[in-house]
Amino acid sequence: MKLNSEQIIDKSLKLVVCFFVASAGLWLLAAALFAYISAAKLTDPFFLSSFEYFTYGKIKLAQANAFVYGWGGNSIFAVTLWIVARLAQTESRGRVLVIFAGIIWNLAITFGLLGILDGHMTPHEMLEMPAEVWPALFISYCVIAFFIVVVHRSRKNKETIAPQWFLLSSLLWFPMLFLIAWNGLEINPARGTVQSVLSMWFGQSLIWLWLTPVALGAAYYIIPAILGRAIDKYYLAVFGFWCIATLAPWSVVHHLEGGPVPMWIPAIGTVMSIAMIFPIAVASTNFHSTAFLDISKVWDSLPLRFVIFGTLSYTISSYIGVIFSLPSVAKITQFSIINDFHFNQRVYGFFSMIIFGMVYYILPKITGNEIAKGAKAFHFWTSAFGVLILLLAYLIGGLTHGVLAQQPSLSWASSVISSVMPYFLITELAFIVLGFSQLVFVINVWKAIIPNPFAFWTCGDSQSKPETSA
Repeated sequence: MKLNSEQIIDKSLKLVVCFFVASAGLWLLAAALFAYISAAKLTDPFFLSSFEYFTYGKIKLAQANAFVYGWGGNSIFAVTLWIVARLAQTESRGRVLVIFAGIIWNLAITFGLLGILDGHMTPHEMLEMPAEVWPALFISYCVIAFFIVVVHRSRKNKETIAPQWFLLSSLLWFPMLFLIAWNGLEINPARGTVQSVLSMWFGQSLIWLWLTPVALGAAYYIIPAILGRAIDKYYLAVFGFWCIATLAPWSVVHHLEGGPVPMWIPAIGTVMSIAMIFPIAVASTNFHSTAFLDISKVWDSLPLRFVIFGTLSYTISSYIGVIFSLPSVAKITQFSIINDFHFNQRVYGFFSMIIFGMVYYILPKITGNEIAKGAKAFHFWTSAFGVLILLLAYLIGGLTHGVLAQQPSLSWASSVISSVMPYFLITELAFIVLGFSQLVFVINVWKAIIPNPFAFWTCGDSQSKPETSA
């Protein structure tokens, strides 16, 4: 049977996309394990205390790096390559080099995490992995990004749309952020508090300018693709894109409120954070006014259900983040566990949920193997439950922590810690649920990629039997 153009493209992408999706899943499980250990240590400081590699500080950093670079990086490569190739109507290029670069990327992360657990780390946010692994990470990233851009440049339709804006910009923003931060922190170290500002700026901008645009671009692609209708008020998308590009890098410095930096730095961050209301409102309008026109179709499509959950999480939690950026509120929450709410909302509630939906949408197309609806539904409900209780625990616990910490007359151990401890127990439960949910996701993915891992050997045995009997 003759293949159509989309099937030919999917066939050319199969090996590369499956490699990155499978790698992302393994890193997701590693991050889930680290997340549980770090949460358990907050409720029982003696948990695994006899192992120096598993101290809280090391495990917490290993979790963040495994999640962002392992799970996030590999899934970004898979989703970006597939959507760009589909929109360009062009087959994948340089598949062998892309997979080789992907292997280097994953090996570098592995050595980087081992370095963190061994205590050889840098003090810079989201750059904690040893300095020796970053050249390999950067070069492998550039190779993968180059071939994705080559596919885009080969497109048949020269006009571009919102998914391409967000995905390709994210692809180019990462090396720009890295080079700026690496130059100011390692090559030509800045003086004084500038290093602290630059370190924080890179860590926060990585979420806003690398993970966030990919999730938004994927949502702009999959919502109209499944619903069969154009994005409502699509003309606002370009405004939302440029708002994120210009406001997000400045808004992140509001996290320095109360820190040893000039007051104008967090003040600018606060103003830009309030201005982030505009791109948040644009994304919410585009996605939800489109999806809610046919809510039954959204509910019936599990990939779309994941995506809409992610976009709703993005909208609600981003508005909460704007409120927390106000100086009067930041004074209370700045040094509380509310910062864990921001991180987990971005990586679990928003980015990961949309990526889950995209993976479930992509894999059947490139492998020809459907994933059981019950397995996907189970993954959705456990993920949604885990995310909700995790974010609520960090939100309410962070507010409680911040308010009590402002009372100098209270005993820290008997009042503050004892009041926050129940929320730590809830987060530990949430990470157990999420870890189990992510295990189900990885099983679903591997069953789609390799539905019968023993088929090859069975086939080989059946072919050898006639020769033996003869």
